[in-house]
Amino acid sequence: MTGSPSSLAVLAAATHFKLFQRASHVYSEAKRVHLFRETVISNLSDDDVLEKLGDLMNESHKSCSTLYECSCPELEELVKVCQDSGAVGARLTGAGWGGCAVALVKDNIVPSFILNLKEAFYRSRIERGLINHNDLGLYVFASKPSSGAAIFKF
Repeated sequence: MTGSPSSLAVLAAATHFKLFQRASHVYSEAKRVHLFRETVISNLSDDDVLEKLGDLMNESHKSCSTLYECSCPELEELVKVCQDSGAVGARLTGAGWGGCAVALVKDNIVPSFILNLKEAFYRSRIERGLINHNDLGLYVFASKPSSGAAIFKF
């Protein structure tokens, strides 16, 4: 059965659509989700938790970029600027292909991180008219982790 036309067609399709590469991303991403959870509930120090979570976010971005190929040059630049500006970890989020980035940043550097991000990434886009300066708050903002959506029954 190994050399049958149907198995050769499957192998050709798998190669063409990069099925092993895509599956590798999906499975490694699922593993990172479990590692993320384990890290959050661990007894590690706060600094060690942040470092490990940041590493997982960076690994996730690399996998999205190289294995799943759902990034774009602008997102690659944005994630790099986040990392260079002090983010412990950064990755694309949303559907990719031009979506958003999320960065894990220590509380004490959030204001300087946002200023660096605005200067290093957004300033040139404002100058070229790609982004309205008055809309910058829609693109860059700080948030804190919290519980997900919930249904309250009264």
